[in-house]
Amino acid sequence: MAGRLEDKVAIVTGSSRGIGAAIVRAFVEEGARVVGVARSGDALDALRASLGDGASRFVPRVADVTSSAAARDVVRETLDRFGRIDILVNNAGVGHFAPVTELAEEAWDEMMAVNLKAPFLWTQAVLPHMMERRDGHIIMISSVAGTTTFVNGAGYCASKWGLMALADTLRQEVRPYELRVTAVCPGSVQTHFGGTPPRDYSLRPEDVAHTVVEVAAAPKRVIYGTVIMRPLVPGDRQ
Repeated sequence: MAGRLEDKVAIVTGSSRGIGAAIVRAFVEEGARVVGVARSGDALDALRASLGDGASRFVPRVADVTSSAAARDVVRETLDRFGRIDILVNNAGVGHFAPVTELAEEAWDEMMAVNLKAPFLWTQAVLPHMMERRDGHIIMISSVAGTTTFVNGAGYCASKWGLMALADTLRQEVRPYELRVTAVCPGSVQTHFGGTPPRDYSLRPEDVAHTVVEVAAAPKRVIYGTVIMRPLVPGDRQ
């Protein structure tokens, strides 16, 4: 039986580990052809090796997601190879957590570059093709931190709130072209993101990937705007 994303072509940034790697696996299992973008070629190669029979549907691409030239190059190469791009998943992200008085300027700049600038650049690179086809889906992996704030999270929250604004505005702009834009906002995920040990009841990367597949495979007449995911906290932990 064909997968729900059979022959769809997707680009996934930040794809070498955690949520990104889980999305790649889920997409490949559903029949998609995936160009996975990350900084580490070794990690991408390891991911490809783990895909088994699906490895032929995965194309690793080492690139700096904060580079507009890299975004344009990957988009062009993907179009040359497959002829179209159906889905862009802006997943790459980084987190640094500290009080505002202690948060380093470099940490702030990195979060803004990876979490906010990169999705803008990759979206901008892929939009002309999607608009011309009047078909395509852009999925932003945001965070619950894009809907609420918390102590020591000023920089991270600011970047994710910005990403939510980008997604909301983009959704309005591309409506005439029948394109879809979705922001997926997970809560705590078991990835050691930002150097913080995850809680044992936290979401798993596969949970987020499952949701992304559901969003991407929805009928074209359906738009999931914002999807907020939280772990079910056991009763004795509440």
